[in-house]
Amino acid sequence: WTLTLLGQLSSKYAAKRGIQHATSLNEVLQMWLACEPAKMLMEISTECFAAMVGAAPDMCVDSLLEASVRYSPHFDWVVAHIGSCFPRTIITRVLNCGLKDFCSDSGHDKESGPSTNRLKVPKMASVVGILGHLASKHGHDIRKALMALFEASLHSDAMNSKVTTLPFLLQLASMSDMLLQILTTDLVCILTPSTLNQLHRQFTHWKRASPGDYNSFLNLVVHLIVKSRIGACDIISFVLNTAVPTERTKGELPTEEVRETCAEIMHILMFELQRGILSTKSDMRAVEIPLLVGLASQTDTLTNMLMAAEGRRLPWLQKLLTYTALHAGQSCAASILASIICNAQTPVQLSNFYNVKQGIEVGIPSVLQQTLQQVFNRLEALASPSLDCQPPVAKLPRLHSQVSTLTGTAAEREETSSSSSSSVKPCHPLPQLVPLRNLERITAAEKRKIKKKQISSSRLVKELQSHQASMVSFILLPDPGVQRCALSLVHMVGFPPSLGSALLTRLAGAVARVYFGSLHRKAEMESLSIAKFSAQGGSKQAKASGKKEAHRKEGNSANCITRLCMSCIDQLSSLPFIRSLLLHYLVDGATYKEHCHLFGGKWTMSLFEPPSFSSSSANAEIILDSAEGSRLADNNSLLNENRQQGNSIALPRFHSSVYHGGVIRQIVKVASSHKSLPKNQVSANVLTLVETLWLCCKEFSHTAQSQPPQWGAPAALAGAASMPEVKTEAMDTDLRPKKAAISESSARTLGCVIVDILTLDSLYNDVNWQDPDFRKVTTERDILVWKRLADMPFLWSILQEFSSSCVFLYYVSPVLRSLVAVVMNHLEVSREARMKNCAQHYEAAVRLVYCLTQGSWISPPLSNVSELFPYVTPYEGYLLLLALWRYIKDKPPSEFETEVKERTCDGSHMLIVNSIIHANIDHMGHLCTRMFNM
Repeated sequence: WTLTLLGQLSSKYAAKRGIQHATSLNEVLQMWLACEPAKMLMEISTECFAAMVGAAPDMCVDSLLEASVRYSPHFDWVVAHIGSCFPRTIITRVLNCGLKDFCSDSGHDKESGPSTNRLKVPKMASVVGILGHLASKHGHDIRKALMALFEASLHSDAMNSKVTTLPFLLQLASMSDMLLQILTTDLVCILTPSTLNQLHRQFTHWKRASPGDYNSFLNLVVHLIVKSRIGACDIISFVLNTAVPTERTKGELPTEEVRETCAEIMHILMFELQRGILSTKSDMRAVEIPLLVGLASQTDTLTNMLMAAEGRRLPWLQKLLTYTALHAGQSCAASILASIICNAQTPVQLSNFYNVKQGIEVGIPSVLQQTLQQVFNRLEALASPSLDCQPPVAKLPRLHSQVSTLTGTAAEREETSSSSSSSVKPCHPLPQLVPLRNLERITAAEKRKIKKKQISSSRLVKELQSHQASMVSFILLPDPGVQRCALSLVHMVGFPPSLGSALLTRLAGAVARVYFGSLHRKAEMESLSIAKFSAQGGSKQAKASGKKEAHRKEGNSANCITRLCMSCIDQLSSLPFIRSLLLHYLVDGATYKEHCHLFGGKWTMSLFEPPSFSSSSANAEIILDSAEGSRLADNNSLLNENRQQGNSIALPRFHSSVYHGGVIRQIVKVASSHKSLPKNQVSANVLTLVETLWLCCKEFSHTAQSQPPQWGAPAALAGAASMPEVKTEAMDTDLRPKKAAISESSARTLGCVIVDILTLDSLYNDVNWQDPDFRKVTTERDILVWKRLADMPFLWSILQEFSSSCVFLYYVSPVLRSLVAVVMNHLEVSREARMKNCAQHYEAAVRLVYCLTQGSWISPPLSNVSELFPYVTPYEGYLLLLALWRYIKDKPPSEFETEVKERTCDGSHMLIVNSIIHANIDHMGHLCTRMFNM
C-alpha cells in the first residue's frame, strides 16, 4: 500500500515546478522528504521492508521493483532511499531487473542476442540512477555485484543470459562514468585469454544471426574505450596484448578469431581518434577525448611499449602517441619525442622518432625546438651523478697560467688522461651515452639528406647549434663513448657566427684536452695489448687473443676520438682568434709533464719550471718518493752551511774547504718519473700532432676550396734529394693538399709559441743575427735552448715541417740562432776525426741547414753545404756554419717571401766553402758540381 501510494504521488506531482527542474536523484529525494506525508509514507515502507526482508526478501524486492517498473522513472527516489538502507539486496535485485528488461525484446529471438534498437529503454536509466545514488557509500558493493553478474553469465546454462550480460554491462558503463571506471579497472583483469575464448564461443551464433547488432556492439566497445580516462594505458595494453600476444605471454593464448576481433577494435579506435583530433567545436576549440587525456599522463609507459613493439603493434602505438601529442599540445609532444631519443637502444627503435615526428609536425610544426630543449635538460640532469665517477682535482702551479686555466690544471689533465685510459675508469657507461648517440644518428641522417640535396637545410641542425654550450660539457665527461658522440655532434652541427667568444674559447680548450686524452688512451691500450699478448703462452693464447681484440677496439675508439678532435679543430681554425688559441693549446700542451712522453719527450724540472719553483730554499718542500707521495722539509740549505763555515775557526784553505758541497745522501735524490713509449707509437703521435698543427695553419687558394682537404703533415720534399741522409724520425709523408699554404698569422703565432717554450726570457730574442763572436755572450742561454729542445725532440719535427714559411722562420730566428751557436761552439773545440762522429751536433747541423734552405734564408750554392758535412772535420764544419752565419747577418731575416726569394749568394760567401773543397778534393770531388757553376 505504501509503495503504491508513493508511486501514485510521485507520478502525479512529477510535473510540478520544483520537482521538474531537479537535476539529480538526490535532489528529488531531498524534495520529497521535505514533504511530511511523503516522509511518513517512506518511514512506514522502510519499517515494513526491514521487518520482512529477513524472512521473504524476494517478496519485498519484487514488490519494490514492480512499483518501480510501474511508476518509473518517477519512483526511482524511493528505490534509491530503500536501497541505501539495504544496499546489497537492492543492488543485486536492481541489476537483475535491469538485465531482464534489457533482454526482453518481443521483436527478436531470445537466442539472437540484444537488439541495439532497444538499448535506450527507460528502465536502464533508472538502474543507472539508483546505482549512481548508492555509489558514494556503497561503491565496493556495486563493484562486487557487477563482477558477480558477469561471472555468473559465464557459467549460466541459459543462452540468453550468456549473450546479453556483457552488452548490458557495457551499456550501463556508457551511461555512467562511475560504472565505466569500475568496469575498466576490474573487467580488464577478469578478461583472461581463456575467458575471451569462452565469450567468443558464446557470441558466435549471435554474430552470424545479427551481424549489424554485433558491429554496433564493437562500436560500443570502442566508444567506451574512447571515454575511458582512468586506466587508459591499461586498456590499451590489454587490447594490444590480446590482438598481438607477445612471447612472454604464458598459459592459454587467444584464438585467431579473438585476435582478429581485437585488431578490428584497434582499427576502429584509430579511426575514431583521428576523427576526434581533426574535428573542432563550434567555437573552434578542440574536442576533448578522455582516452587521450589519460594517455597524456602516461607517455613514458607508451614510449617503452613502442620501443619493444614489432609487427602490427608498431603502427598502432605510433598513431596513439601521435594523436596523444596532437591532443595534449606542444609540451606533451616534445616530451614524447624526447623520450624516444633518450630510450631508443637500436637504430630500428630510433626510426620511430621519424614516424612520430612526421605526424606531430602536421599539427605542431615547431615541436623540434622544445624537444631538443627537453633532451638537453634531461642530459644535464643526468650529468650531476656522473661527476661522482670523475677523478679528484688537485691544483699545482704551472707555467702559462692562462692556458692552464682554460684547458685544466696539470693535475686535472693528468687525471683526465689516466681516467681516459685505464687507471681511472667510469663506474659504468654513463647514461648520457644513449641520448647523445641517438642525436648523432639523427643529425647524421639529416646531413646525408642535405648532401643528397633531398632537403636544402635542416631545422634539427639549426636548433642543435643553440646547444653548443651543453655539448662542451659533455665532451669533458670521462666516458669515451660520450666524448665521441659529443665531438661528432659538435663537428656535424658546426659553429654559427652567433657563438660568443667565451663559448668558443671553452670549446677549443675542451677539444684540446680530449685530444691529448685520446692519445693517452690509445698509447695505454696498445701497451696493454702488447704486454698481455707477450705474457700469454701455450693454451692461454685463445684467451689472450680475445683480450687483445678488446684492447684493439679500445684503441680504435681512441683513434676515432682523435680524428673527431682534428675535425673540430679544422672547423674552429676558420676563426682567427680561435686558431691562435688552438696553436697555443696544442704546442704548449705537448710540452706539459703529463703529455710530453707521448711524443718522445721528457720533462726536466730544472729546465721547464720557473726559477721560483726550481731554486732551493730553506723551507722548500720536495717530493722525495713519487710512488708514496711522501714529503720532507729540506732544512739543509747549502747557503746557510757555507755561511756558518765562514764564521768558524780559520783553517788552511784546501780546495775542499773553499766551498762546501753538502753531505752525500743527506737529501734523498728525486726519483725520475720519465715515461717512455715504443718508437712506432711516438712516431705516430708526432705525425698526428703535426697533422693537427697543419689543420690550424693551412690556407687554401680559391681553386682548392671546393674540394675537401685531406689531412696529413707535409714532408717538404722540395730539395729533399739534396739533403744528406740522417738517422732521425723525420716526417716522411705527404698527405697535405698540394695547394695548401701556411697562413701568415698562424705561422707567426706558431713561431712565437715555440720561442716562448724554448727560450728563458725575451732579452736576446732579436730576430737579427749579430756578429758571430756575440754568441759568447749568450752561451748559457743558448745551452738552455739546446737542452730544452733535446728533451722535447718533437719540436724538431715542427721546425722542419713548417720551415717552408719564411714568416715562421722569421719568428723562430732566436731559436735557430741559439742552436747554430751551440753546434758551432761544440765543433770549434771538438777533437773528433770527422764531423759525423759528433752524432747529435752533426744531426742538428743537417736539420738546421735544411730548415734555412726551406725558408729560402740561404740560397744556392750555399744551401748545399750540408752535403759536405759527412766528409769534413769538426773544425771545418764550424767554418761552414760560420759562413752561413755571416751570410744571414749580411742578409737579415725577413718575413716577406718575395724579398727573401730574390736574394742570391755571391762569391764572397763561398770563399770558405771553396777552400774546404780544395783541401779535400780527393773525397769531395764528386760534389764540385753542387758547389760551383760548372
